[in-house]
Amino acid sequence: MNTGGCKKYNIICFGFLPWSNMWKRNQSMMAEIAKSEYVNKVIFINPLVSVRRYLKLGDDRKEACVHYFQTPIPFSVAPGVVVYTPVNILPYKKYLSPFKKTGINIMLHVIKCLNSGTPYILFMNCPNIFSQDLLDKLLERSALSIFDFSDDFSELNLNRETTQEYERNIFKYAKAAGIVLTVNDHIKNKYGNLNSNIHVLRNATNYDNFDRQEYKSVGVMDTIKDMRKPIIGYSGLANLSRIDAELLDFLMYERPDWQFVFVGPAKPNFLERYSSKGNFHFIPPVNYEVLPDYIRYFDTAIVPFKINEHTLGNDLLKLHDYLAMGKPIVSTDIGGAKDLEHVVRVSSDNHNFLQNIEESLSCDTPDAILKRKQIAYQNSWKVRIKELDLLVKSDLYRN
Repeated sequence: MNTGGCKKYNIICFGFLPWSNMWKRNQSMMAEIAKSEYVNKVIFINPLVSVRRYLKLGDDRKEACVHYFQTPIPFSVAPGVVVYTPVNILPYKKYLSPFKKTGINIMLHVIKCLNSGTPYILFMNCPNIFSQDLLDKLLERSALSIFDFSDDFSELNLNRETTQEYERNIFKYAKAAGIVLTVNDHIKNKYGNLNSNIHVLRNATNYDNFDRQEYKSVGVMDTIKDMRKPIIGYSGLANLSRIDAELLDFLMYERPDWQFVFVGPAKPNFLERYSSKGNFHFIPPVNYEVLPDYIRYFDTAIVPFKINEHTLGNDLLKLHDYLAMGKPIVSTDIGGAKDLEHVVRVSSDNHNFLQNIEESLSCDTPDAILKRKQIAYQNSWKVRIKELDLLVKSDLYRN
C-alpha cells in the first residue's frame, strides 16, 4: 500500500444521533479520524429537524429537544469537525409534496458548499436517514463509502413502521457501502451476507476524560458515601427494555445495605419501579466532562442487562469508561462483555451476579486496577482509530 504524497479527503458523516456533549461512538470516531493525515475535515450531519413537528410538541418535550436546534448554521465542535443540522421549515409532509424536492436541494447545496469540491468519504451511521435521494446523490460521487452498525438498529424496540424503515435502509446502504463496520461479531455474523467487506470495529473510550490525576467532589455522592455502605453504580440510560428488573430487584432485596446509584436519563417506568426503594438513588444526566467525578465514587460498576437480541448486539462504551477509571465491573453476558472477561466479571444468573459483586468488593487489588486501566488504554479511541485508518487507506490507496 503506497500512501506517499497522501491525498486529502473530507469525511461527510450522517449520524444516527445528533452531536451532543455525551460523545457517543460516531462523535469520538470523527473527532479522532479528523486528526489523520489523509483527512482535511469532517462534516457531521445531524438528523433532520422538522420545525412543524417541533411546534406540535408539548413544552416539556420541546425543552428536551432543544439541543437539536443548536443552530441551523454549520459550526465547529472540535478541531477539524464541522456540524450541520438540516432544518425543514417548508410545509411538506413526508411524502408527495412539491416542496420536498426544494428542501432536499437546499440541504444538498449546503453540504456541497461545506465540502468545497474536495474528494470525500461518505460515512453512513444512518438507518434513520431523512432522504434517500440526498444520500444517493452523495453516494454516487463518494471516493469511498462506509456503513457503520453502531448498534443492531433493527432491535431498538421501536414501532413496526420505523423498524421496517430502518431495515430497508440497512439492507440498501450496507450493501452499497465499500466498507461495513460492526461493533461486535454477533452483528457481523448476522449481517455478513449483505457485504463481503465487513469488519468488527469495537467501541472504545476517550481515555483521558476518565483516567485523571484529580477528580472533583460531588455533594450528592459525598452524602451517599457518608452512609459508609458499598456504592453499586451504573451510568447511562436506565430503561426496563434493557435493564433486567428481576435481577435488580433480587440484588436490592438481598443486599439492602448496598446503595444502588443510577446516573443518567431514566424512563418513567424505571423510576416508578425503584424510586420508593430506600437503597436506590437516581441522579439526572450530567455533562460528559464531569461524569467521571460521579463514577469515581462507585465501589463496583454494574451492567444488569437482559440477554436478548438487542443486548447481544451491544458493545457498551461504559464498559471501557469504567475500565479507564480502574473500576471493578460486574455484567450479564451481553455483547462485548465476554471479550473483556479477563477484566470484567461476567455473570451467568442472578446468584452469580450477586456473588461477583461481593468478590469485587472484597478482592480488589492495585494490580487489578492497573490491569483494567491498561486494557482500557488499549481500547481507547486514540488506539482504535488506527484500525479504521488501516481499512480506509487500504481501500483508497490500493492502486
